[in-house]
Amino acid sequence: MKKILRTAVSGLGRIAWDFHLPQLCRHAGFEPVAVVDPCRERLAEAASRFGVGGLYTDFKTMLDEQRPDLVVIASPTLFHAEQAIAAMQADCDVFCDKPLSVTLTEAEAMLQAARRTGRRLMTYQPHRLNGEARTVRAILDSGKLGKLYLIERHVSNYCRRNDWQAFYRNGGGMLLNYGAHYIDQFLYLTGGKVRRTRCELRRIASLGDADDVVHALITTTAGVLLDLDINQAVALPLPEWRICGERGSALYQDGEWRLRYFAAGALPERKADTGLAAAGRRYPSEPIAWRQEMLPESPADPDAYYRCCYEHYALGRPPFVTGDELLELMRTLDECRRSAGELEAEPVLHC
Repeated sequence: MKKILRTAVSGLGRIAWDFHLPQLCRHAGFEPVAVVDPCRERLAEAASRFGVGGLYTDFKTMLDEQRPDLVVIASPTLFHAEQAIAAMQADCDVFCDKPLSVTLTEAEAMLQAARRTGRRLMTYQPHRLNGEARTVRAILDSGKLGKLYLIERHVSNYCRRNDWQAFYRNGGGMLLNYGAHYIDQFLYLTGGKVRRTRCELRRIASLGDADDVVHALITTTAGVLLDLDINQAVALPLPEWRICGERGSALYQDGEWRLRYFAAGALPERKADTGLAAAGRRYPSEPIAWRQEMLPESPADPDAYYRCCYEHYALGRPPFVTGDELLELMRTLDECRRSAGELEAEPVLHC
């Protein structure tokens, strides 16, 4: 008989409403038994739409009365650490939305609580499994571009952000909000550890105090460079992806992938000219037999992540996002803010 996980969801904002609750309801291995939110209107909406019986405005009361197997933390980021630790201390496993926490210190405390209580803790990183990531994986695995040295990611639009994520005090800002997705995606696809981080943060169009423009350069120990550009104040967007290898490049824009590369061994031997007089006063050039391809984006599988969750929480299989990966991401986000001069002294987390 299939194990059913009695599941509670904390927070009824966008991510819970559009992703977590619908996916929980579609998967036969999860039974949503409770929701927590300070807004009673949202609780009533959840009962009506998703058939959830346990409606709570207080998180600890829900834990005491429901004792769920799994708690999905979809509340604002500043509550993640406190709620996750409380849930694990109440003998519940935890599935936390990204970012895991506001700071590395909080993330370390959460993982310590998981080890201390013997409970499972994993975070939501769906960009590892979306259509773009699947296509990038196929391109890299094909070897057509040669040795990878650069991935550029451009995430662009114009938005005068005025919600809770526009304020640092709530754990807001585009670095934590979007950067947590795209830096994790980069590290997952390249399998790398971070060697060096440089970052600039700006607030341009946002109506809060948190960053809405992020430019980060992240270098892995393997020498691969991520050029991450998140800009919420730009009128003309750049291509979403540019991937560069030693023999070619891939470009993704407007739902279309283009590849241009040359075959291994296609270039004849060529020697460097060490003299100071360029032959014929010409700039170097040579004919290259370029190959070009157009690729469709791999289809998305919106329920794939919750299948991974069920395998981990119900069947005991290894987590799709490991503890070491969680810490590497949070360490990198902290280093980005430190590089930009934005990371202030961290508050003490009382567990």
